[in-house]
Amino acid sequence: MKEVLREVEAIARCSEAISSIEFKHLKLSRGLHLYLTFVCENPGEPAGTVPNRLKVKRAAASRALQKLEDEGLVVLREAPNLRKDKRVYPTETGKSAYLFIQDEGEYSDESSLRGLSPDETAQLLDMLYRVRLNVEKDWNFVQKGGRRPYIHEYYNRLIAAEAQEKELDQQHPDAEFKQENKELNPTFSKQGETVESDRQVSLWTYEESAEQDAKRNLEGKQSGDRKPD
Repeated sequence: MKEVLREVEAIARCSEAISSIEFKHLKLSRGLHLYLTFVCENPGEPAGTVPNRLKVKRAAASRALQKLEDEGLVVLREAPNLRKDKRVYPTETGKSAYLFIQDEGEYSDESSLRGLSPDETAQLLDMLYRVRLNVEKDWNFVQKGGRRPYIHEYYNRLIAAEAQEKELDQQHPDAEFKQENKELNPTFSKQGETVESDRQVSLWTYEESAEQDAKRNLEGKQSGDRKPD
């Protein structure tokens, strides 16, 4: 059902293209309106929480907030209870721009959901919410350095193909024979593969990632509790 995600991606691309044109006069290009919307709806939010809330890279969020501040749309203020972080607030200019963004959002909602009944709209929202939870789980997993199963399988196929090719080299040094064998037996066959256990690509599972996080947190706590001699 890869068509489902392709449709979602197509919707996102169209919305982004429209926003880049219609928000140009507000100096909100390349998705900056998403950050401004978040700040206006969550004034005083620590800047460090923005990447996780919007599911973007930390460096991208930092550049976006800096751009908004340079344009006079938001302001970052020191907070007594935050050591290395700042809280983000919209300026009056930012609030004014947000009103325009709200109007665009309401129009886009009506336009994109045209032809759907209230029940269908509610059903669509529920299904998209469940899909988002699934995607967020993968997002968090990959952000922590985990490998999703298809990567594990892909590299193990490469290893198996390499082992098979070496075996052919040893048994049949004749180049013509090896070429014929490759044509008859696809390199990336998914069945009938034997992979040496010591060369398998390591794969984290969601459970292993959670265990590793807990272990790191425990080690960090124990290290912090140790007193210098």
